[in-house]
Amino acid sequence: MEYNEYLMVLLGVVNVLLIILVLRLYSQQRRNNRCHELKIKLLNDDVSALCAGAAGVGGHLNKLEQKMKRVLERQDQLDLRDPSDRALDQASRMVRQGATVEELISTCGLVRAEAELLMLLHRAKSDLDDGQLCVVSG
Repeated sequence: MEYNEYLMVLLGVVNVLLIILVLRLYSQQRRNNRCHELKIKLLNDDVSALCAGAAGVGGHLNKLEQKMKRVLERQDQLDLRDPSDRALDQASRMVRQGATVEELISTCGLVRAEAELLMLLHRAKSDLDDGQLCVVSG
């Protein structure tokens, strides 16, 4: 064989080796692409789940903000009430819990007549609830 024939055979072998190398690289690139596509799909699923969760949290926050607004409005209304109304509310709670006239006077700032009247009203209401109220005619 001549030198040119050896050179041609050598070039043919090199070409075959290069084709094999290109095919291996192509195959490896396809595997990498499939792997990356799978990772992208998983990340998209995660992002979708996070978006759905964020929307749910946003709705929940919106409801909480509305409730907080109503509570603050109610608090403002209560703050605007006459202080004597608040004292009477507190005194009524205390009477239901068994407070004495002296405790009502000292704690709620009621005068004795108010405290005694409140005690009588509470007692009358309790008697009505128990069915024990008697009407005395005079």
